[in-house]
Amino acid sequence: MAKVLKFKDVNSDVEHRMKDFEKLRTKFKADVKKAEAKRAAAGKPSKGIFKSISDFFSDSPANAQKKK
Repeated sequence: MAKVLKFKDVNSDVEHRMKDFEKLRTKFKADVKKAEAKRAAAGKPSKGIFKSISDFFSDSPANAQKKK
């Protein structure tokens, strides 16, 4: 026979998962704040890897006119 879950058991599991999620959410927020503080302390805002790669491979209008 399959185990039949009682409402109390299901509710307890949901509450446990919500508590775990809240812990992860607060940890993530703290990590984001630390990263922002680190960037502010460095002085120069980071562009991110995608922006850096895009800038590397793209010709800006100023560079294109200098080549001509």
